This record gives sequence, structure tokens and C-alpha cells, in this order.
Amino acid sequence: MGSSSKNIEQAQDRYLEWMSLQSQRIPELKQLLAQRRSHGDEDNDNKLRELTGKIIGDFKNYAAKRADLAHRCSSNYYAPTWNSPLENALIWMGGCRPSSFFRLVYALCGSQTEIRVTQFLRNIDGYESS
Repeated sequence: MGSSSKNIEQAQDRYLEWMSLQSQRIPELKQLLAQRRSHGDEDNDNKLRELTGKIIGDFKNYAAKRADLAHRCSSNYYAPTWNSPLENALIWMGGCRPSSFFRLVYALCGSQTEIRVTQFLRNIDGYESS
């Protein structure tokens, strides 16, 4: 039980850390977008690309940390700790289950998904994809 609560605390810490980074980056992003609208210079575009790269990097870092925690306690991954117990129950009762994520990906990507998953699994197993 103690391990589960420790994982919950770690997940909350990772989430709060990521949200803190977002709150620092959003004002800068808004400022650069406003400057782009008024000036439209290339230097501003480079700054926007750099900041966007940082924001995406922040998210990738957060997702990697969250995935690491999910290996230890997967229920936190599907029922985020920042949700109240009622919200998690409503999400579950409303039909948002882990399998729903797979159905969503398949619906968005169509037949490409099956081909790519097969290729991915072959690479994991050490088979060469043809």
C-alpha cells in the first residue's frame, strides 16, 4: 500500500513539475506569437521554433517519466492522480477504458495502424520486416 501511495505522490510531483514548466513557457509563447503577428520577421520564427521545441521536449520528458511510473503502477496511468475519485469513476463508467485508446488510434490512423504495429512487433522480436 505504501508503494502505491509513493507512486501516486511521484506522479503528482511529475505532473506539477510539467505544469510549472508550462506556466513559465506560455507567456513567452504568447509574446512571441503577438510579435509575429505585428512584425513577421524571420528571427521571431526561429525563436518560435526553438520555444516550440522546448515545449515539446518538456512534454516528452514528462511522458517518459510518467511511462516509467506506469510500469510500476499502471492504474495511475489510466486514472490520473490529479482527477478526483469521482472523475475517475465517471471516466470509467463512461466507457473510457485502456482499450478505448487502442480503438481511438485505430480509428484515427485506419489500416496503417495494423501494418505499423506488425512491423514494430517484428522489430521487437528480432525478425526483419519485409
